[in-house]
Amino acid sequence: MKYKTIVIDDSSIQKLATSFLVQTHPQLELVGSYANPYEGIKAIYDNKVDIVLLDILMEDVDAFELLDLIEINAAVILNSTWSKFEGPAWEYGAVDFLLKPIPRVSFGEAVTKAIKTIGKQVA
Repeated sequence: MKYKTIVIDDSSIQKLATSFLVQTHPQLELVGSYANPYEGIKAIYDNKVDIVLLDILMEDVDAFELLDLIEINAAVILNSTWSKFEGPAWEYGAVDFLLKPIPRVSFGEAVTKAIKTIGKQVA
């Protein structure tokens, strides 16, 4: 089974790097990669996504503001270049927090956690 995944990051380099990690992971299917968080949120709902990789600091809105406004029925992996956001990421129910640049090993571990979380929701 492939898990539908979306990347939301306003940094084109980070979006590309994270999308590459998703595309090369055998259990993930990249549904879309978005710089605009609102387009990404729409895609989450339109595609019934399983996993969302969400940048915390974006130009117009941060991930925490988004999570306050909407309910995402997917496993959310938050990421940032700033480690100070790790605590709040857990408070917001993130499956994992990844520090950029995202190492492949850490990414794989986060995906494993996300898949386990999805399995628990289905059971």
